[in-house]
Amino acid sequence: MRKTLITLFLTIGMTLGTQAQEADTLKFMNSYRSFVNYVESLPQLNKHQIDSLAARQEVLRDIYHQVKPKLTDAQVGEYNRLKGRYAKRMMAYYGDRVAEGAQLSADSISKAANRAGKAIGGFFNGLFGNGK
Repeated sequence: MRKTLITLFLTIGMTLGTQAQEADTLKFMNSYRSFVNYVESLPQLNKHQIDSLAARQEVLRDIYHQVKPKLTDAQVGEYNRLKGRYAKRMMAYYGDRVAEGAQLSADSISKAANRAGKAIGGFFNGLFGNGK
């Protein structure tokens, strides 16, 4: 009788522990899935949003490392796919910023070269031309 009760309590304890672990992993996966879907749904990002999203991503990454041993192989695969989708969205933002910066730099260089060309041309025109 005593062994049966101990076995019963151990079985119940293990079942509850397993269910608690499953609840943690499901809660994390749902949270991360919602986060990535939210990031992808944003039509346009700004610097403030990027900072906020990066901070949230760091928190979720820390939680991931805590729950990773409890995750199934399928959940780990889904997490990595979601992480890739998040990274893709962030790269699109940073790529747009680099492209804008490159365009501004190209415009600035073009204007500077045009101005320098006129200055040099004007100098040589004044030097060798009629001075008017």
